Amino acid sequence: MTQQQLLLQETVDNVFQKLAANDRCLQSSSDFNSQWHTLQNLGIDNLFIPEDKGGFSGSWEDARIIFYLSGRHSIALPICETIVAKKLLLDQNIPIPQGAITIGMSNPGCYISKNRSSGELLFSGALSAVPWGSQSSTVVTFCDDKTENKLILLKCKDGQLTGGRPNEAGEPRNNIEFDKARILDSAALPEPFQHLMKMGALMRASQISGALDSALQLSIMHTKNRSQFGRPLAKFQAIQQQLAIFAEECAAVNCATRSAARSEDLGDSLFEIAATKLRANRSIGAATSIAHQVHGAIGFTKEYNLHHFTQRLWSWRSEFGNDRFWSQSLGKQVLATKERGFWQFITARSDASTERKA
Repeated sequence: MTQQQLLLQETVDNVFQKLAANDRCLQSSSDFNSQWHTLQNLGIDNLFIPEDKGGFSGSWEDARIIFYLSGRHSIALPICETIVAKKLLLDQNIPIPQGAITIGMSNPGCYISKNRSSGELLFSGALSAVPWGSQSSTVVTFCDDKTENKLILLKCKDGQLTGGRPNEAGEPRNNIEFDKARILDSAALPEPFQHLMKMGALMRASQISGALDSALQLSIMHTKNRSQFGRPLAKFQAIQQQLAIFAEECAAVNCATRSAARSEDLGDSLFEIAATKLRANRSIGAATSIAHQVHGAIGFTKEYNLHHFTQRLWSWRSEFGNDRFWSQSLGKQVLATKERGFWQFITARSDASTERKA
């Protein structure tokens, strides 16, 4: 980690720690606006924006640090979605709007039409389970009907909230229906669905990594402080073994997300991100099971902090690709290397990453 990344980590860690202490799960719009203003003053939502335009000219490795810390402190704000959305818009030379920006996956059947009088492009379709859709100003989504493959930017208020429910941690996940809503801007993209899924998966996997580490830390502290049969739980070999398995899961996901972020900076990351999200997803079941087992009944109470992490982990597992989705993606990529050879494929990617790091 570079000196600049260490400074970024320290600064963001301090700010997130204060935000988490104030309110771990925001419910009212006034709370949201106040907390969001704090983050905007810090400017981390402009991580990828060039320095000459007021940003940090950051990398995906820098972004991973913020995503990780967001998960570690259970930040109930769409800061990660906004960072990714701004990067998506920046790459397509689309002007970036003010306020919180979220990412939505459009349902099949969406289409783009044109206003006959003004010539403006219009979007019709539904977005499901949009993170923070009710709180965000704009949403980045896509349309890949028979005639168009576009990344598009919409105003959330131009659509109608048609349901949806908060995730298990209480964070908004809104269904939004658009009927000939004006497209603020758009850009042609060969595979917009895959592109958004890939970026979202890297974001969520990094958040999962942070939440896992916090759940592990809480579990370790609890077993040190809680005594049974005259000695701390941490002294029991069975507990030690379970915590060791938990730590292995955390380390594996941490390594995977670092590799995926580095690969995305290199510009070829689909394999690494697929493997990372799948590995992160599969770690959640074992890790949260151990966390709640060692905590006993206290781990299920609202007054104790463990649920802030485990409930997010259970929700994030299915977002931006579940186990089946990324397993199929990995399988297709492996089969595509049949002529070249899978070993050559893997070592070439590893060599490229090593050369870049050097």
